[in-house]
Amino acid sequence: MSASGDQAAARDRWAVGPRGPLALVNAQRVDHEQPVWPVTGLWAPAAGGLTVTAEADDGIVVDGVPVDGTVLVAGDDSVVPSTVAFPDGRAGTVSGRTLRVWDPASDAIARFARIARFDRSDAWVTSGKYTPVPDDGAGPEARGTVVDAAGDPLEVAGHIQTAFGDTTVRLVAVRSAPFRGSARLQLIVQDATSALPEDDPDSTYSMGRFLYVDDPGRAADVVLDWNTAVLPPCAFSYQFACPIPPEDNRIPVAITAGERHPIDTSGAVFH
Repeated sequence: MSASGDQAAARDRWAVGPRGPLALVNAQRVDHEQPVWPVTGLWAPAAGGLTVTAEADDGIVVDGVPVDGTVLVAGDDSVVPSTVAFPDGRAGTVSGRTLRVWDPASDAIARFARIARFDRSDAWVTSGKYTPVPDDGAGPEARGTVVDAAGDPLEVAGHIQTAFGDTTVRLVAVRSAPFRGSARLQLIVQDATSALPEDDPDSTYSMGRFLYVDDPGRAADVVLDWNTAVLPPCAFSYQFACPIPPEDNRIPVAITAGERHPIDTSGAVFH
């Protein structure tokens, strides 16, 4: 299998994994003591995460210990986040005041067939000029923010100027989590293919896609391989919120490369 084929297979496996986007069946904000579908227990906000109150017969296990009473479930931003297991194979994670429930046997996983992609083309491997924001955030590359899927600001790392034929764009880049030990930049983009599939048979997911770029750590030329553009988690499940591409990243060119839509076993787009 080619490198691009390996990447595609890995992405399909990620989509149906136990923490993949198709496994997320509920993401419920907890502002007061309340039940959360489809799991047991009563959940309430607490410093550092959520608490769960349950009886031993409910079968909830937090950090390897069965719950019989009230215990703290530490959030993902804690030094040691909690693990939560339910008796039906589901699992839970806490992000802020939101309980996420993951089901490795979800209906969405059973429906999933593949991620539709454009054929790879070397014509979509292009170059750009990366200019980082100065450490003081001043000057022509003044630091700004981009809103992520949770509504929180992402700090702008810099800008990438690139061209599509006669069309030149200056894209906003945010800093991504390291990948295999290497620093990366992330572009949240829409382009002329971003449309509802019923409106355009050659469409990509209407809310946009992500492109990851190696972070040179300084002003430098960078490679933009648009064949590696990927779908955001919200393309797979309504339980995820979609980040909004900044205005500069709404590209008036059809980028016919990368991932397009998740497809179910009937051949239909998920949503």
